[in-house]
Amino acid sequence: MLRFQNGYSQTINVMIERYDASCQPTPWHRTGWWVIQPGGSAVAYGGDLAALNRYWYWYAFAVDNTQWSGPYPENVPYSEFDWCPDTAADPSINIGMRELDVNGASNWTLNLVL
Repeated sequence: MLRFQNGYSQTINVMIERYDASCQPTPWHRTGWWVIQPGGSAVAYGGDLAALNRYWYWYAFAVDNTQWSGPYPENVPYSEFDWCPDTAADPSINIGMRELDVNGASNWTLNLVL
């Protein structure tokens, strides 16, 4: 299970990208946005993380424009989405995702703080 915990003082929006062999030609599936109030949490994936893939990708931003970003670029819509990466959306934003290496763990909680 992949859980996001909001340890920040503002509402946070989160998206993930996970391995999905049925997505072709690029086997990655994107889902977002989970809206998490301060002190709250959301389960972004309910299954065994390591059984699916070692590497997961994620991005989050707060309503005050604070971002938890990384070097892995992606283009995602402003609205809710759940699809393979070759799906287009308009309007959309360019983001930089962070990589999460679960290294054999079945469950992981990311506590988003500054």
